[in-house]
Amino acid sequence: MMEYTQVNGYLIPNLTLDEQPTQTFGKYGEIRREFLRANAPALFDLMLMLGTLYPHLTEVDNTVRTQVSQTMDELIRRTALPDRKTEPLAWAQQMNQLKAQAEELAMPVLYAL
Repeated sequence: MMEYTQVNGYLIPNLTLDEQPTQTFGKYGEIRREFLRANAPALFDLMLMLGTLYPHLTEVDNTVRTQVSQTMDELIRRTALPDRKTEPLAWAQQMNQLKAQAEELAMPVLYAL
């Protein structure tokens, strides 16, 4: 049975969301959440109401994290990196470039509807 509250002569249903899980997701889950909120608000709200939003964000975060890690491993294997001990700044610069490439390849997963 649904309960209602009277507000200014109107009956408003007392709707509440189920307790959302306290799962944490990282950078990629947050990017996905902001994308859904901005570009698919109806889908975002539906997933939130059904309780599927946070599991979805966690899954996307884990998937992209794995993809970036695998891509990084492959790029490192194929790239001649400077010696980390003798040229630490050049090594860090090269690693940052490789990570940016790996993340760029993973972006379609985050921005797909």
